[in-house]
Amino acid sequence: MNRYPPCPFSSEVFGLVPHTDSSFLTVVSQDQIGGLQLWKNGRWINVKPNPDALVINIGDLFQALSNDVYKSIKHRVLAPQQVERLSLAFFYCPTYETVIKSCIKPSMYREFTFREFLMQIQRDVKATGDKVGVSRFLL
Repeated sequence: MNRYPPCPFSSEVFGLVPHTDSSFLTVVSQDQIGGLQLWKNGRWINVKPNPDALVINIGDLFQALSNDVYKSIKHRVLAPQQVERLSLAFFYCPTYETVIKSCIKPSMYREFTFREFLMQIQRDVKATGDKVGVSRFLL
């Protein structure tokens, strides 16, 4: 569960910095406050909140599995200015030993395990302050 308290400096603060999800899929239930944005065509697009619907994000693993047919989309959450925002996120991930490989040939990505992927993310964040992601595994 994500809780974003009111923030008087919301134009300067992110609830979550821009990123892609490291999972296969992410299922999000959000309230009516809003703040979720997707990066599309070089600009940030607001996701209209609907508390009666779920948001489904394709994750990095799904992108590699689909050989880039489906893309893991960069997204962020803006801090709410006056009211609290709540969201519930469920990340669908494999076991650490699961091998990620595309059945589409030729594959754009080398085979890797979920553990290997997570460890690479940790190294990248430590070295650069940012997640490089699935592009690290391109052939």
